[in-house]
Amino acid sequence: MLGAGVVGAGSLVAWRVFGDSREAVPAPPERPRTWSYAMDGASGALSSLSVSGGSLYATADGPPSVHAVNAASGRGRWVAEVKAEAGLGPVAVVGSNLYVAAEGGQVNALAAGDGSRRWASGALGGGPPVAPVVIGSTVCVLIKTEKVADNAGSTHTLVEGVLCGLDAASGRTKWRTGGNRLLLADRPRGQLVAESRDGDRVSVLDADTGDARWSLPRQDSVALGAKVMYATGAGKANEVVAYDLATGARLWRSPAPPKESGRSPGARVTVSDDGRTVYACEAGTGAVYAYDTATGDRRWRVTVDSPVTPEAASGGSAVFLATSDGFRGSRSSGGKEPDGYVTARAASDGKRLWRTTSDDCTSAPALVPGRSVLLAHGSHIWAYDARTGARLWRVAGRTGAARVPLVAGGRLYVVTDTGIGAVAV
Repeated sequence: MLGAGVVGAGSLVAWRVFGDSREAVPAPPERPRTWSYAMDGASGALSSLSVSGGSLYATADGPPSVHAVNAASGRGRWVAEVKAEAGLGPVAVVGSNLYVAAEGGQVNALAAGDGSRRWASGALGGGPPVAPVVIGSTVCVLIKTEKVADNAGSTHTLVEGVLCGLDAASGRTKWRTGGNRLLLADRPRGQLVAESRDGDRVSVLDADTGDARWSLPRQDSVALGAKVMYATGAGKANEVVAYDLATGARLWRSPAPPKESGRSPGARVTVSDDGRTVYACEAGTGAVYAYDTATGDRRWRVTVDSPVTPEAASGGSAVFLATSDGFRGSRSSGGKEPDGYVTARAASDGKRLWRTTSDDCTSAPALVPGRSVLLAHGSHIWAYDARTGARLWRVAGRTGAARVPLVAGGRLYVVTDTGIGAVAV
């Protein structure tokens, strides 16, 4: 349930935790939608949303298809059925093409203008797909490895994941290797950061050939700056370490937030958009550290009283944290008390700017720069004033439909029971 990923443009930092929702806080007024797009019965199988250019792209699993919608008006542009044996992952749009992978391992390339098929690959392997990454002339695809832990603590692989590079023009497989859960693009150097199938190493690969340029032992968390990779979990020491992306040379290391236990996954790291700060957060202890990216010196540390994990980092004057006491399972089912809170901390020194009691947060925050912070609480997304924490408004969506509220072009997009809705923010 915990993971890291970029939440789009903004000037703040956001973290998330998951928990059970409970109506314990007075709800703000509901905001009307500016438009709705009906998916003719496919909305129940809608799997992802993404925005690029002036279009909103939705993937649906029944039947496997991509819907292109005008983001400003909500009018449908085209619907394209794709070659797939199972559910679709997120869409990646690059130039005039878009790429989407399916759980059955097929990758489809479509024309962004009209949805016509450019090519479709054969089945590459089974497992949950992530959004393809295009580096130069190569479409890098990760079909994740699925694992399960038994009662004795052993971990078993259910599906063998695959990481491969496809020719962007034809879909021909250029290289292929085992993949687990990590796919990050370092486009300036033509390489990607990936994890091996068994998860024992993190490697920096040549995107064109798949050859490893350098690698590290297993890491708890990895984040990329402009020229540096930051990681936690190096060796036996609980540290945050910076590596030169071109050579793998270690630039600095600094103590990481303490782990809750020896089995804890360790601190998660994210990098600010201005490249000056690395944030590390340990979900079990709630410890949040901020480091200078040039030296590794710790600028500040704070502890929050609920589990948190970093979701995205940006430069600016504030850091937002979304928490949930319900994540610990410490509340009874009949409790009336709120289960979490939303808080803003000063990016310079970690000082608390405001804190607002909330129900359990079931998504990461998304930022409307200079205006509001958006969070999902069960089937509703709430807006909080970014300066004061005041509850502003809410909009109904579908429970669990999004990991992070999708905000672009002054609009929030939500998955509904009938399709997609847009709300002005």
